[in-house]
Amino acid sequence: MATIFNTGRVLAIAACLAALFANVCLNGAAQTANSTAITITLAGQSMIRSDVRETAPAAVPVIQGLLKGDVVFTNFEAAVAEEGQTVHEGRGFLAPPEALDALRRFGFNLLSLSGNHAFDLRVTGIQNTIREADRRKFVHAGTGNNLAEAAAPGYLRTPKGTIALIASASGLIAPGGSARADRPGVNELRVEAGGKENEATIDLPGAPGNTPNPEDSERILGSIREARKQANLVIVYQHNHVFGNHSFATIFTEGMQERLAPNDWLMKWTHLEVDAGADIVVMHGAPLLHGVEIYHGKPIFYDLGNFIYNLPPTLTYIHEPMNWESAVAYVQFQAKNLQSISFRPIVLNYVGEGQPDIHNEYANNQFLQTRGLPSPATGTRAGYILERLAEFSKPFGTKLEVKGDTAEIRLKTGN
Repeated sequence: MATIFNTGRVLAIAACLAALFANVCLNGAAQTANSTAITITLAGQSMIRSDVRETAPAAVPVIQGLLKGDVVFTNFEAAVAEEGQTVHEGRGFLAPPEALDALRRFGFNLLSLSGNHAFDLRVTGIQNTIREADRRKFVHAGTGNNLAEAAAPGYLRTPKGTIALIASASGLIAPGGSARADRPGVNELRVEAGGKENEATIDLPGAPGNTPNPEDSERILGSIREARKQANLVIVYQHNHVFGNHSFATIFTEGMQERLAPNDWLMKWTHLEVDAGADIVVMHGAPLLHGVEIYHGKPIFYDLGNFIYNLPPTLTYIHEPMNWESAVAYVQFQAKNLQSISFRPIVLNYVGEGQPDIHNEYANNQFLQTRGLPSPATGTRAGYILERLAEFSKPFGTKLEVKGDTAEIRLKTGN
């Protein structure tokens, strides 16, 4: 007996089955993301100048031991320079493409590119860095070939859920370094003080308090809201140098108190970011370890200082002992609920191998490439770093419990 197929009916049934299958898969993925704890490891900025696998191979396993987690984040504080490319325009924080291979070997899988040194090789450096990060399959955010790209979230998809990253920078952005509709660059959050833009390059004594530029603010908050719809957790990063109404150089050269804590505008701004949907706000730029706030159950790390600090010896005003001490933060979520935050203090060696060049700010030699590499702090020094972090966190009502060489934030019930 012949079998007669109704094509339309078969297609309708197939569509229904496909929809049902997709719904089951999505529900299953959501249940997995909601039921599985995820660990997000946050490190200080990585001002890396070389392929550390080659220049300091003994440091690799030490660094790897600090970076365990499902999501491992840092800010790449440099611009990629291909072979033969150099710059002598006032700043030269350049790294070869292989430096990104080193970061990958260490365990990083999520990068901000929105540092003030992203533009140190101008447009070429922006495009080099994006291209080489893409080649290594890093998820990244904060720069782009235009403003829309620079502001867009990056999405890291893991078996435990999707993590979004939005990244920006404020202060010390070189002229031409901000992304525009038709120009590559950084996703800049401009800061204004009494109608003047506070770029942290000059002193503005007597100026009113700082406020974020409304246009930039709405763009960044819009990116956070968009990410909130697409991701299980949202990380918001800011590379900030605006600490008051004095220039960055003045504040740090004079050792002013402003360098040790976020400015009032920054605290208000990060609260707006959390209200828009951020689950974690993390910052660098001081470059010093600052306090931690838990706002509406979401952690705000006001500055995690340095993780890799290949600092030229010519930059003496950001060379105090505290610049060479920091901590790695380990944040655990169950679904969208914050479960724990712990810290491992680190120290960075300020003496590299070979001879320093104290006359050439563009030097990239063995001394520079092997200084500022992290290792776990122990004993008295570990305690000092953690107690300082605890002290800086007290104004936010955050309590740290130091346990030997580690510390944990005492979370309130309901976080």
